[in-house]
Amino acid sequence: MKLMVIDGNSLINRAFYGIRMLTTKDGQPTNAVYGFVNILLKLLDEEKPDALCVTFDLHVPTFRHKADEAYKATRKPMPDELRMQVPVLKEVLDTLNIPRYEMEGWEADDLIGTISRKCEAAGWDCVVVTGDKDSLQLITDRTKVKLVSTRMGQTTTKDMTETAFQEQYGFAPIHMIDLKALMGDSSDNIPGVPGIGEKTAMALIQQYESIDNLYAKMPDIEAKPAAIRKLAEGEEMARMSYDLATIHTDAPIEFDPEQNLCREADNDALYQLFLDLEFAKLIGRYGLTAPQGEKKSAGETFDGSCVSETVDSRDRMEELLDLWRERDWVSVLALPSLDVVCVAWEEPEGERRAALFFADQWNCHNDFLRILFSDGRIRKAVHGLKSLWRTLLAEGIVPGGFGFDTEVAAYLLAPTDGSYDLEKLGLAYFNFQPPRAADYLDEGAFGPLSDPAVPTAALTVHAVLIGALRTALTSRLEELELWELYQQIELPLCSVLAEMEGAGGPGRPGAVRRDAVRTDRAGPGQDL
Repeated sequence: MKLMVIDGNSLINRAFYGIRMLTTKDGQPTNAVYGFVNILLKLLDEEKPDALCVTFDLHVPTFRHKADEAYKATRKPMPDELRMQVPVLKEVLDTLNIPRYEMEGWEADDLIGTISRKCEAAGWDCVVVTGDKDSLQLITDRTKVKLVSTRMGQTTTKDMTETAFQEQYGFAPIHMIDLKALMGDSSDNIPGVPGIGEKTAMALIQQYESIDNLYAKMPDIEAKPAAIRKLAEGEEMARMSYDLATIHTDAPIEFDPEQNLCREADNDALYQLFLDLEFAKLIGRYGLTAPQGEKKSAGETFDGSCVSETVDSRDRMEELLDLWRERDWVSVLALPSLDVVCVAWEEPEGERRAALFFADQWNCHNDFLRILFSDGRIRKAVHGLKSLWRTLLAEGIVPGGFGFDTEVAAYLLAPTDGSYDLEKLGLAYFNFQPPRAADYLDEGAFGPLSDPAVPTAALTVHAVLIGALRTALTSRLEELELWELYQQIELPLCSVLAEMEGAGGPGRPGAVRRDAVRTDRAGPGQDL
């Protein structure tokens, strides 16, 4: 049986500095957590352990700080962008059902050392995973250290066994403590013997193995007189450094390797957590599917591709309006100002198409808005019907032909999620990361100083996504027997709430009056 114990602080640090900064759309840093989970998957694939756990330091003094105030005093504080990811990582580990260990007054290294020895006592093999060489002193015939490094997003590992260590260093792993006692460790502010560097320290330990043996043979050791003098003057520092560098293997933790056997994750919770963190690739790697309402249909894919055009003539507008009246559905996405509108649809052979309309690029925009949004023969799917309905009423347009709202459908399927933006839904249903809505919603996105390609592309993808979501959401509503509720109650409620919220209507003071074409509305449970 084999247990793998991970130095949580070491790996999250290496993930943070080895992977470019990632953030959610809300600005939450995620690169360290994302990197850690990817490293974890690599480790599990390489080692295939029977049991697994993670250790962490706590930000409180340990017995080493009490013994030497200078211990780790020069270490730079953890960056805020990393610090705020630590509790997120712990939440991920808890959701993965991976035990974690931390204890006031003790470092993670000491917990790792204790865990490794308890594994050996139980007849288990132990794999210590860390990026720090401090743990090399723990190597035995049953414990190996797996050194992890991450650079430019790429993770490499190196297995250090007794044989591998002996070949590299020329002495037994336990004497790594003696080496650090002589040469010190600037990263932990362990002083070592002043004037004794790595090369001299390595040669001395290779010959004498331990500082006890070294000092027992003083002053007749084989070394330069200057080195002998420095060693004699620095004996006290060497012995203090030895104590600081020693990983304790007797931390007072209750540990049984059997209680750390690899367990199944809470997949529903993990899916939601990865969704919130916008880890689309990890959702796929773990093979996660959405609980209840956000379940991806078998074989359903979406990549955001479509053929698009910009319309700037009345003739082409009329052609498209006639075409859309023949199609079962079109999906519509407009800026809040209605100055830019994208209409997407699917051809009978399956090709996705989109048409873009810019108010400042032609003189038919008002007529186009009036017809598109009023004509009940054009069945429209949108995202956020209530808000759009208010806008249309304020502009003097009588809405008609609205048959689907992806936002309302997603809410009905998962009413506790709290957020139903298109970016999140793209991840939920298709493991697809859409462009940011901010690309086209931010002030000046389509301004004279901006590059229109970015907001236009984002708007187009989101419009096409609405169409794909309509299909997926409809299927799920029907599967859960929620379709009738959606049609007869939830969707019609959008218009009622919009009007109740006082958005006004065609005669509202200050509204831009357009000669809206009023078409017959469908009956209950059909298009609004």
